[in-house]
Formats: sequence, structure tokens, C-alpha cells
Amino acid sequence: MATPASALWEHDMNDMSKITEVDPITLQVIRGAFETIAEEMGHVLYRMSFSSIIRESQDLGAGLFDINFNTLCESESTPMHIGSIPAYLRGIAETLEDGEWYEGDVVVHNHPYYGSSHTPDLAIVVPIFLHNRLIGFAGNTAHHVDIGAATPGLIIDVPDVYAEGMLFAGTKLYRKGEPNNAMWNYIRRNSRAAGQLVMDIEAQVASARLGAKRFVELIEKYGENVVFSAANQLMDYAERLTRNRISEIPDGDYSAEGWLDDDGRNRDKRLKVMVTLRVRGDEVEVDLTGSADQTPTAYNVPFEGSTKVAAFAAFRKLLLDSATSDMRAPSNEGSFRPIKVTAPLGSIFNPRAPASAEARFTQCNRMIDLIIRALAPPQTASRGSILRADKGSVLRAD
Repeated sequence: MATPASALWEHDMNDMSKITEVDPITLQVIRGAFETIAEEMGHVLYRMSFSSIIRESQDLGAGLFDINFNTLCESESTPMHIGSIPAYLRGIAETLEDGEWYEGDVVVHNHPYYGSSHTPDLAIVVPIFLHNRLIGFAGNTAHHVDIGAATPGLIIDVPDVYAEGMLFAGTKLYRKGEPNNAMWNYIRRNSRAAGQLVMDIEAQVASARLGAKRFVELIEKYGENVVFSAANQLMDYAERLTRNRISEIPDGDYSAEGWLDDDGRNRDKRLKVMVTLRVRGDEVEVDLTGSADQTPTAYNVPFEGSTKVAAFAAFRKLLLDSATSDMRAPSNEGSFRPIKVTAPLGSIFNPRAPASAEARFTQCNRMIDLIIRALAPPQTASRGSILRADKGSVLRAD
């Protein structure tokens, strides 16, 4: 059964769920099942992997998604992987090979101008079908040691995204269950660590397929209507928790600025990072206007897959940390909804294609640090309290 990728945005498969209210006990059981599936996907991925970056550091993320690309659950893995896969899915919808999903398909995707976090983070996505209907996706991301870039390791001084290694955009490794041998051979012949790369991708495929299998089993046990109703209720719950915490912050603009040493080539030129948070009621905008222009090296940040995700991670740390919150928020799309992210096109946090953008990690960490600083009081706040600054203040973080 095929489903055109372009139709996913218009097709609302959850109409039935709008009329069902799941009772609290069943809701918590399904919540536990979602969390277990995501954790099992992540566990299989890192246990099966061969490279140390996945097998030891667990630089990965895994989860389930509906056909509108909402996150239903994600593993509690590396923060910058949490929240990134929906952007991958939107990029896949634009670029999917032959434009349709079939049962047995497996897609690999890592193009930073089609939603990926950066090129070494390959996503593996499989469609989930129920009675010949596409009902969602199981997917994961993981960082790979070498994808054939201009130089080994994490690269900075390269001219464009094409020098960062193999670019995959909606590329099928399996089509209708059959391997795309030409693509597998291409991958093997274009990496300095081909054995590890291929085996790590195979681990990702196993993880995604397991997630799809577990999701179908869950639906077969409780019914499609109940499971998707529960998913929507859990997303709404996470959204309410996030909005309640944001509403505790007085309305206003909160700013902080800091600096990055250089772009890896121009050693005498520091790069400004400017963060302005606009809190209005139960929503917040993270505005990066005033940050440095994009660089001629790979020291840029893909907007959809990294800049936005860093903002989501920052507010989960600030507002939803289990150590400071009475209620644990589920890891799903709801916690992202009240947060808007803005960055001028052509800036370091929203580069124009085909600028290279692989070495984006320290910039994201600096951005998160400045979000926390912008909301921090002049003196240390008591444990568990909301960190906030006077409205309109600018904290300098040199």
C-alpha cells in the first residue's frame, strides 16, 4: 500500500480520537507503553551499535510520530536529539524518493537544509501501516563517526555543505522490504570507517522496525481510537504543564548576550550571540536577532534541526526538570507548542544554503546558556523557583 508523502499534511487520521476521552488509568498505562517503546528503541540502538560514539556516549534519540509528524514519545537520550526528528520528517516529506511510502520502506536522511540537525546525525525512519493504512512513523537519529567528509572527524574549515560528506534526502535504503543494494554499496565505498558506519545504520534500522512493531501491538491491544486519543491527551497535558510554567514568568522581554571565540578560520574575530526572550502570557518567543552573520566555515547552525531544538531543550531544563517539578512531563510534541523560535536568514543560527553547518554544538550550548542567563535573577534563586531577570535587562556573558 502506498501513501503519497505530499498528502500527509492534509490527511487527519485522528478524527475518531476527538470523540473519545480515555479514562485516567488507561491513559497512564498507554503513557507507560509509549515511554517503554521509546526507551526500548534507544536501548536496542546503542546495544547493537559498534562505534563508541553511539555504543558508549549514547549520542542518539528514538521515538514514535503520527502522520502529521507530532512526537508521540521519545527516548530520554542526548538532549539535542530530543525534538529534532519532526524536522527530519518534514524534510523527508519534501524529498522522499518516488514520493510515496510503502510497507517495508526504510529511509535515511541527514540533509541540514531539509530538517536534519547536522550531517553526521543520520535519521532512519520507517512508516507504520495498519490494515494497509499509514498511521505513523518510527524513527531514530544517531551520530556517526565518518560519513566521507573532506577530513576525518568533526570538520570546521570547509567551504560548503557538500564537503561535509554524504548527503541523504528522503533516500530509501529499503523499498517495499527489499534492500537498495546500490545505495548500501555507495555508503560502504564512501566512508573511512565503512564497517562501523554500516553496522551502526543496521542497528538504527533494527531499532526503528522494533518501534513500528511495538506500536502496532499497542494498537491491536487497545484499539486505534483509544491509543491516538491517549496520545492527543498526553500531548495536551505536556502543553498545559509547559504553558503553566511559562505563565509564572512575568510578561516582558529578557535578554542576554555572549560571544563565541571564532569560526575556526578567522581567529581574530569573535562571534556575537544575542538572545531575547519575549514572554507573553503562556507563550515565549526565542529571538536570536543580533547574533553574528553566518560564517564561511562549518560553524553555522541548521535552523530547523538544531536552533529550534536547542530552544526546546533549554526550556525543558528550566521549566520541566523532574528534580524541580512536582509533575513529570511526558516527552512529546506538547512541550514544544508554546515556544516560538526566530533567527534572521543569513545569520549563524539560520544560514543560507549551501553554507556548511556541521560543527554546530558549542553554539547551541552557548544559546542554551544565554536563555538561562536571560531568565536568571541577579542573585541565586531558591531551589525550584523560576529563574527570571528584571524586564528589559541585558545580562552580559563574556
